[in-house]
Amino acid sequence: METVKVLCLFFCLFLVLSLVSASSYKIEFNQIDDKLVVSETINGVKQGAYITQEGLEKSKEGYYFVKKLNFNQSYDEVEIRLNLDFGVIIENSEAYPSNYKLETDGRTISLVWKLQNIKENENFAIFVSLQDTNRTSSLISSILLIVFIIAVLSIVGYFIYKKFRRKNIPVKKVREKKRRKEKVMTEELKYEHLLDTEKKIIEELKKADRNELWQKQIQLATGFNKAKVSRLVRNLEARGLITKIPFGNTNKIRLK
Repeated sequence: METVKVLCLFFCLFLVLSLVSASSYKIEFNQIDDKLVVSETINGVKQGAYITQEGLEKSKEGYYFVKKLNFNQSYDEVEIRLNLDFGVIIENSEAYPSNYKLETDGRTISLVWKLQNIKENENFAIFVSLQDTNRTSSLISSILLIVFIIAVLSIVGYFIYKKFRRKNIPVKKVREKKRRKEKVMTEELKYEHLLDTEKKIIEELKKADRNELWQKQIQLATGFNKAKVSRLVRNLEARGLITKIPFGNTNKIRLK
């Protein structure tokens, strides 16, 4: 009987020590427009919060959330939460890693990653493509304003041109036109010997903001499979036409 009591006591002690030694870490990113309010909680104790723009990059449709977390110690449980601003949604379900849980309160959306047994100095990279539906109405207003400004400038420009028109084209304009033509010819020669598939990737990069795209975006835009895109990217990089920037499990491709 005494032996049973001792065993029970040791079991209870072991259970209590296990619970006490278990460590947890939670980081929460709350998006507000183009900023993030970041808060951290370690073992149930809040560590404060701060505001930053790091991690959000503007895109045509909204934002890219790009974050690489480096854990400075080991944790048994880790929760990473991204709370999106009102009217912001995931664009084309494009979020990596894909093992996230989607939560909503009917008004806003949250992405939650839960990890187990994270080791010290372990990295975790996140990429989410976000679409801001709030931009639709403001975009229409902006387009109308731009059309109005263009119309006014066109009318003013027409009268200025008519007033100051000369029969001979200035030498400066001729030289500028020649330089532009030479630049176009040089660029055509640069890509002359590329395959059609390689040219397609170059064209997508030319159309992109800052002439750069994530490798997954190139795959979606061209319709090529993952292996084919990887092979073409290696070829273009070897020719010095693009730059490949590794980020977690994916790459950002930039036109040189």
